[in-house]
Amino acid sequence: MKITWRNFSKIALFSLIAFGTQSCGGSQNNTNTEKNTKDTVASVIIHNLGDPDKLNPLTSSSADATYIQSQIFSSLLVYDPATLELAPYMAVSMPKITEINEGEFAGGMSIEFEIDPAATWDNGKPITAEDYVFTIKAVKNPKTNAAPQRPYLDFIDKIDIDANNPKKFTIFSRERYFLAESSAGGISILPEYVYDSLQLMRKFTIEELDNPKNMERLSINDDISRFADIFNSNKFDRDVVVGSGPYTFKKWETGQFITLERKASWWGDKSKNALVKAYAPSITYKMITDQKTAITQMENEDLDVMASIKPDDFVDLKEKKDFSRKFDLSTPDQFAYAYLGFNTKISKLADKRVRRAIAHLVNRDDIIESLYKGLAVKTNSPINPKKPYYDKTLPNIDFDPQKAQALLAEAGWKDTDGDGILDKTVNGKKETMTLSYKYNNGNNIRKNIGVLLKEEAKRVGVIINIEAREWTVFLEDNKKRDFELVSLAWVQSPSLDDLKQIWHTSADSPEGSNRVGFGNKESDALIDKIRVTLNTTERDSMYKKIQQIIHEEQPYVFLCVPSERISIHKRFQGRETSAARPGYSPHMLQLK
Repeated sequence: MKITWRNFSKIALFSLIAFGTQSCGGSQNNTNTEKNTKDTVASVIIHNLGDPDKLNPLTSSSADATYIQSQIFSSLLVYDPATLELAPYMAVSMPKITEINEGEFAGGMSIEFEIDPAATWDNGKPITAEDYVFTIKAVKNPKTNAAPQRPYLDFIDKIDIDANNPKKFTIFSRERYFLAESSAGGISILPEYVYDSLQLMRKFTIEELDNPKNMERLSINDDISRFADIFNSNKFDRDVVVGSGPYTFKKWETGQFITLERKASWWGDKSKNALVKAYAPSITYKMITDQKTAITQMENEDLDVMASIKPDDFVDLKEKKDFSRKFDLSTPDQFAYAYLGFNTKISKLADKRVRRAIAHLVNRDDIIESLYKGLAVKTNSPINPKKPYYDKTLPNIDFDPQKAQALLAEAGWKDTDGDGILDKTVNGKKETMTLSYKYNNGNNIRKNIGVLLKEEAKRVGVIINIEAREWTVFLEDNKKRDFELVSLAWVQSPSLDDLKQIWHTSADSPEGSNRVGFGNKESDALIDKIRVTLNTTERDSMYKKIQQIIHEEQPYVFLCVPSERISIHKRFQGRETSAARPGYSPHMLQLK
């Protein structure tokens, strides 16, 4: 799944799969026939476990999609992978932020941006503030599938474009949102001329789109619906993908590869900004669902980059001297966590005692040692343990089958018929404690977590049925809340955490990210207050309070924060890794 901040890498892709590995330097003479031809190939081939859900950066929901999109689209600001701090990308400089104490926006703030004068779209037209305004309106259109993005842009109440400079604009907000700079600067900007050629969204102001009193009228507005139908369509999911990044979308063969190619003429080549660089002429994302096959292809040098290598394979590769001569293997920290999510809306899992009981059946120490080979640390909340407001006082939910059995009995689940399976009468109907556990096909760690849980659960009378799903089907099942217990992970950023996208009840919708159904008025109020609290001490206290509420309600079993496991071919320079996802910077890879 994905978080909406813009990622750090700008990857280039090219269609090498159909043609094999080629030399970019012309034919070689006979005296060099023993030289590995890959040494002269500047293109990069990257492993991908499966297809992304789509390539529209405002409506997609998978992290893999974000990494690919970040090569095609640009944002005003990015996180520097070396410092993990916000830095200008398409913006001339960091924005000017002003607290407003009087007038219409008293108590709020303004943020002033200027787009790089050299920044142009693929058709040669300058990227202007109008494109930025369009992008914000596309998110705020109530019928676009951009619900996960909306919480981060709620604070934008108005945008004024400089009358003398179409690349300069000021955002006004009635609240002092603590992530205003990164949210406003991190969104991928779309070309209005491509994504709204009819300029339908120009008929509406941001104020109109934000006003709750207009929702009924907007829901039946023909232009709102017409734009949303086009924007949500397959056309912009995978057929027409146009941005201002260094690479252009070339081809998507489902289940095989996605190719992007470096633009011959790109505005970033004129920039002196070190972050606005892209060296590889092309990169191919090659879809290989079976990781053993992917490892074999990497050993044969048919892959240049592979991330999230299975821990046991990673350990094996480190011990192979021939492989280590060809590839760098690294384990940077991650801003991410693995978890098991409960569907709290179904009767069997509505009681938090049942959820806590399942948590006591998860042997996290065993998972970390046997499945992650020690390359992970336990976590007890959605906040990364490295962040200063992570609540270290939260008690571990240790592996304790006896405690699990006691909690289940306390919640009324007992084996009344002697068949070895717990049961309970709910609304006059007998139910058995049988749960489905879903994971995405090809992810053996998640599969094996399910196997371990199944074995322990059976001993206390709980039956776990393990179900694998193809990635896009898996994501769709989660949107529809078609699951009972699901194995997933969230990818995060180094920024402060806005919990609204995942933990607020307003995100409990098919297009939102709160699919476990967590939350109430108290938790919502706390999340809302965190968003507008600039005082660090006060905000940290509230962060810890919401972590305690989540811990008590147990909508997730928080598993661990894994280290990333990355392999990059040594024929490239620019192989530095980072805690910034995906952990490496493919756009910096170039032949030595």
